[in-house]
Amino acid sequence: MFIQYFHKSLVFFVLFFMASSAFADAYKWMDAEGETNYTQQDPVNISAELIKAPPPPAIDPVVAQQEIDILIEKQDGTFEEKEKQRQRVASAAAEQKQKEEYCRANRHNLQLFQDNPGDKVVDPEGNVTRLTEESRQQKIAEIQQNIAEHCK
Repeated sequence: MFIQYFHKSLVFFVLFFMASSAFADAYKWMDAEGETNYTQQDPVNISAELIKAPPPPAIDPVVAQQEIDILIEKQDGTFEEKEKQRQRVASAAAEQKQKEEYCRANRHNLQLFQDNPGDKVVDPEGNVTRLTEESRQQKIAEIQQNIAEHCK
C-alpha cells in the first residue's frame, strides 16, 4: 500500500517540478555577431533584458481535488460505480428542481384563480371565454389536489 502511494507521490513531484521549470524567467541578449539569444541564466559581462514569465493559470482547488479523486477512483477500479452514484445524485437533484418548479407554478395558478373570479381563459379552439363560477371552483379544487399530492 505504501509503495502505491509512494509511486503516486513520486510521479506528482516529478511532474510538478517539470511544470514549474516551464514558467521560468528568460534573458534576451545580442551576441557580438548581432544574433538574438535567449537563456535562462543571466549572461556574464553582457547586457541582457529580463523577460518575466507569465503567472501560471489559476487553478480552483475544489476542481483540482475532484480531478485527483477521479484519477484515484480510476486506478482503484471504483470509478464506474462512483460515477453511477454521481449520476443518480445529479438525476435526483434535477427531479427535485423540476418538482419544485411544478409546485411553484401550481401555487401561482391557484393564487390567480382565487384572486380573479372574472378571469378570461382561452379554450382549445382558441376562443377567449369567461369561466363560470362552477368551472373556476372546479379548477381551484384540481389545483389544490395536485398541490396536496405532489407538493409537501
